[in-house]
Amino acid sequence: MRKNYSIGLDIGTNSVGYSVIFDDNYKVPVKKVKVLGNTNKKSIRKNLMGSVLFDSGETAMARRMKRTNRRRIERRRNRIRYLQEIFAPFMMQVDENFFARLQDSFLWEEDKPHSKYPFFGNVEQEVAFHTNYKTIYHLRKELADGKEKADLRLVYLALAHIVKFRGHFLIEGNVEVENNDIQQLFDEFLASYSAYFEDSSVLEKKMEVREILTEKISKSAKKDKIVQTFAIDKKSPLIEFLKLIVGNSGEFKKIFDLDEKSTLQFSKESYEDDLTALLEQVGDEVADVFLAAKKVYDSVVLANILSIKDKNTKAPLSAAMIERYENHQEELAELKQFFKSTLERETYKEFFNDVKKDGYAGYIDGSTTQEAFYKQLKKLFEATEAPELFKEKLEREDFLRKQRTFDNGSIPHQIHQKEFEAIIERQGVFYPFLIENKEKLVQIFEFTIPYYVGPLAKNKQSPFAWATYHSDEPIRPWNFDEIVDTKAAAEEFIHRMTNYDIYLPDQKVLPKHSYLYELFAVYNELTKIQFVDDQRHASYFNAKAKKDIVDNVFKKERKVTVEKLMNYLKIAYADFRIEKIEGLSKETKAFNASLGTYHDFLKLKVDKDFLDNEANLPIIEDIILTLTIFEDRKMIRERLSQYKTYFDKKVMKRLERRHYTGWGRLSKKLIDGIRDNGKTILDYLKDDPAGNRNFMQLIRDDYLTFKKQIAEAQVVGEVDNLVEQVQSLAGSPAIKKGILQTMKIVDELIKIMGYKPTSIVIEMARENQTTAQGLKQSKTRFKKVSDGLKLLSSKLLEDHNITNKELLKEKLYLYCLQNGRDMYVDKSLDINSLSSYDVDHIIPRSFLPDDSIDNKVLVRSKENRGKSDDVPSLEVVKRMDAYWRVLLNAKLISESKYNRLTKARHGGLTDRDKEGFIHRQLVETRQITKHIARMLDERWNSTVDESGKKIYEVKIVTLKSSLVANFRKMFFLPKIRDLNHYHHAHDAYLNAIVGNLLIKKYPKLAPEFIYGQHLHLSRKSNEEEKATKKVYLYSNVLKFLKEDGEQKDSQGNVFWNKNQHIGMIKKVIFNNQVTVVKKTEIQSGGFTNETVEKKGTSDKLLPRKNGWDTNKYGGVGSPKIAYSVMFEYEKTKGKKNVKVKDILGISIMNQKRFEDNPNVFLEELGYTNVQENSILILPKYTLFELEDGKRRRLASHQELQKANEFTISKDSTLLLYHAIHRDDEENKEHRKFLEQHRSEFKELFDFIIERSEKWIVKPTAVAKLKKIMEKNYEKASIDELSTAILSLLAFTQSGASVAFQFFGEQIDRQRYSTVTEILTGTLIYQSVTGFYETRIDLKLDK
Repeated sequence: MRKNYSIGLDIGTNSVGYSVIFDDNYKVPVKKVKVLGNTNKKSIRKNLMGSVLFDSGETAMARRMKRTNRRRIERRRNRIRYLQEIFAPFMMQVDENFFARLQDSFLWEEDKPHSKYPFFGNVEQEVAFHTNYKTIYHLRKELADGKEKADLRLVYLALAHIVKFRGHFLIEGNVEVENNDIQQLFDEFLASYSAYFEDSSVLEKKMEVREILTEKISKSAKKDKIVQTFAIDKKSPLIEFLKLIVGNSGEFKKIFDLDEKSTLQFSKESYEDDLTALLEQVGDEVADVFLAAKKVYDSVVLANILSIKDKNTKAPLSAAMIERYENHQEELAELKQFFKSTLERETYKEFFNDVKKDGYAGYIDGSTTQEAFYKQLKKLFEATEAPELFKEKLEREDFLRKQRTFDNGSIPHQIHQKEFEAIIERQGVFYPFLIENKEKLVQIFEFTIPYYVGPLAKNKQSPFAWATYHSDEPIRPWNFDEIVDTKAAAEEFIHRMTNYDIYLPDQKVLPKHSYLYELFAVYNELTKIQFVDDQRHASYFNAKAKKDIVDNVFKKERKVTVEKLMNYLKIAYADFRIEKIEGLSKETKAFNASLGTYHDFLKLKVDKDFLDNEANLPIIEDIILTLTIFEDRKMIRERLSQYKTYFDKKVMKRLERRHYTGWGRLSKKLIDGIRDNGKTILDYLKDDPAGNRNFMQLIRDDYLTFKKQIAEAQVVGEVDNLVEQVQSLAGSPAIKKGILQTMKIVDELIKIMGYKPTSIVIEMARENQTTAQGLKQSKTRFKKVSDGLKLLSSKLLEDHNITNKELLKEKLYLYCLQNGRDMYVDKSLDINSLSSYDVDHIIPRSFLPDDSIDNKVLVRSKENRGKSDDVPSLEVVKRMDAYWRVLLNAKLISESKYNRLTKARHGGLTDRDKEGFIHRQLVETRQITKHIARMLDERWNSTVDESGKKIYEVKIVTLKSSLVANFRKMFFLPKIRDLNHYHHAHDAYLNAIVGNLLIKKYPKLAPEFIYGQHLHLSRKSNEEEKATKKVYLYSNVLKFLKEDGEQKDSQGNVFWNKNQHIGMIKKVIFNNQVTVVKKTEIQSGGFTNETVEKKGTSDKLLPRKNGWDTNKYGGVGSPKIAYSVMFEYEKTKGKKNVKVKDILGISIMNQKRFEDNPNVFLEELGYTNVQENSILILPKYTLFELEDGKRRRLASHQELQKANEFTISKDSTLLLYHAIHRDDEENKEHRKFLEQHRSEFKELFDFIIERSEKWIVKPTAVAKLKKIMEKNYEKASIDELSTAILSLLAFTQSGASVAFQFFGEQIDRQRYSTVTEILTGTLIYQSVTGFYETRIDLKLDK
């Protein structure tokens, strides 16, 4: 007889726990399974409960960076190749081996097939060349300015250098050497700064800074001079941006209210990454300010580079580099002379000769950065009486400058191009082919592949290519537009760049600065705003008022504050007698939403009537889309040209220069497409006859069709390829890997059971991420308390010397948040008596299991909350409200906490409040969880009834993790994450139980957490649902589990009996019969670590090219291993041939060659008579079982990992649980338990040692642990004992070994650096759940 069963799942980023339970008794099925292979073990009995582990999914960033770098180098080579093609016929007449010698110039002298002199092939000319041209810039300047005929080889060398290092392409149009645009760029920066920080005073100061920024003084002096000259407030955020502009580092922690330091510096190579990290925390609205500041910085750097004496030269950059070279030589001579007389001989030699030190030798060699070199110089100058000139130059970072520095990245290509064209013009007189091919040569120099075209890979050679072509001709800079279909590529680029709406997965999201999106945001925010009249009646704005506010306030003010809104309302709506506005942040007193793009377009002189005409919205949206996606001015101009009849030339020009960044989360179709009774969501936000519902309320309202339309849109057609289906989901690559494993696990569990489950219950781990808004708002406890108490003029922290670490103690933290006073009785609390006070839940846990600080207060006694049965009584509110407001204004309590404290004023907890609490406990709102539920639903609920209605054979239940956490807490089911990997399976088991219990207890509420069923609720059933809530849900949803006796469903079946079921559940949790699987991995990707190592750094380097000796040319790191192979071969020992086993790593580079013919491959490596049927492929993490039950996983062909899951008794588990929670102030029982069971620590230690000797087998480490324990046990405190024993879990846990501290002494990482022990073990192949096994006995005599 088939018994109904359910599957529980606990999905994480590197694990999936699973469990099957029978619905009637919550027991885990035990199945006997046949074991395949050649071992004596023919079958195993297994619980259908397990944990599947896997390596976290990697992001594509690393791969993309390598790919981008490869393309950059390849394109540079192509430019040189195109240049050589033009020069080749004429160079043959001068020197037929010239290009061949250049190609070989990298080789060592003895390896060169031609002359060892690369440029001229003879020593005389080579010496003369290096004598005449100390640097390449000497040659470039002479050719650009000189009128004499030069050797064609010199002309090529100069042009090739310019083509190779051509500068950046961030600036369009002409760039003048005088660089007079510094002031203009600074003014643009101030405008951007003023708009973001809402500080118009910086514009009023009219700062003229060009002279200061280009003055020969230190960076800090420049900043200080600007601050003093224009009287800038020292607390202004502008100061940090000025630091950036002058070249110093800026610190933005305080400006953006961050938890940790966020230091940026334009000259650092990590600047882009550092800025990205900052923008992720504060939002990309401020990106324009940093971009504008960077333009000023680049302009200043360029001005300093090009500040040359010779104003008539055609090669200003080369002239500047020559001056830098000559200054360097002079300064070096002076420095050597000074140091010879002041430094000891050994220090002098080390500074100028040792490349490994931070001296001059290391600086020139490149092994030391300029920053480290300057730091060393500063130390030496301080130790000696260095000349002031040295110190001044060092201070402004203009001492011993090299020609190639990071600053050169600020040089635009136009500066190089002027020299390039000047050389062509000068030498074209003598070499006419240069003039004839000038257009092609300039195109080679200028050519960049537009980013919207993508990689130029034909015939699907790259999965990342999307371009289409008019012909198959080879692409060159001069025929690019004829061969590549740039318009089609641009359209495809738009498609690829735009994300999908999380609610309507087939719709693309709008740009963040979409006018439609901003209108939506404004109206959505207006829905929650209320005005309070002189009678203290609060009302929402009606449709007419909202439209008036948008037209007369938002369209006139970029940032709308309460004050600006009130100024309008007092005149336009004087009859309403409005006293105040409610619903906006009390901190900012302003709207978050604005019509920023509307104001941008007005500023660009777009006609206001045009913007206000709704018929023009599609045009405005398309323009914003173009300005968001494209940066290329040419493509923007081309795409906007279709609208030239609407705007004059000046407006078109301004539009071309505007650029937007960022994307919204919602699509046009969602906001203004899908309809209910003819009205879109935006229409409802403007005018909602049923009330002022916001966006989330509208899409969740069962009376509207939006909820159904969204749910139906998320049901996609059948997809055969499971991998493709998972990859199409919105979400991180890390979580997608867990989803894919989940789908495979469910498939196998259903196959094992032989029929479908009644339900699949899923809980999904939250990734360790917070939103940008959350990070921005977050503060450390200490900072929050410190800032708040300062506003109250309280010295509580100082008087009691309270540190940040101490504030981790909850009672002390609450004490400080309350400024040392009782929250229910207006009396002070004694800091020395905190243990005697109560922590009270404002809303009791019986209603809402919320343990956050927002639901807790520190009080003398919980009895003082008054007679109210749910929240503090009205009497308490009247007595304490004034004090609570003081704390609220000081931000020591949140608005949410204040509202909870004052609930009694509004009648206490309403039915709606209680329903909301239940909804929060039950309903999983994350979109990624809904996607998994949808996929499982489509996979296992594919049949329909006669009327075409879907039959829900399998209920897909989504649970919040807090439910299982509360279940564990209610019945004391401890979870110790570091003990073993069983807790994933246990959580899945409890998920299945809790999901079943909720369905049985609250059948009318099932649609709240069962995927798909909410679509079919009628209005009648919706009313029943609400009635059900009123009947059942005046308490915590799981509170019924604590009740004694039997709980029965509507059919009279017993579904819960605490006394019967909890004992059985604990038995499952503590019985240690869990299957653990580590997903095996065949590695893919690059052949090696692509970093080129210098010669002599390792004897394991691989040649960079065939025939290149690594001792001469260096090489790349060891090859990456795809998998290992185990095989038998014959080896001669004495006079006999014996069979031997070995394990070999097959690199990704050699994988195909091995797979084509394994025997030949192995024989080429010297293995003779390989037994073909003995070859076993062993992916990473392949499992082996050795004698005495010892298990190992294969980490590589040279290393193993522990694979035994360490298990302990129930009593020891409880001991560890109490040890982990010993500092819990609310529960002193933890520490008390430890003190009463101190001897059990020694018993547990002895047990760990016994198991370690059996399974871990590291005698030296075990002996050291015994010795340390013997020395410390008797004198150790409970805290020291707890910490020490818990640290041992790092030693016993399966997986890679790690180092750890035991009683403060270091225990080094215990690696298994030989794999010989597995050669005679048992190889175990496991299915995805681990239920099916194939075991192969590897002993030779088998």
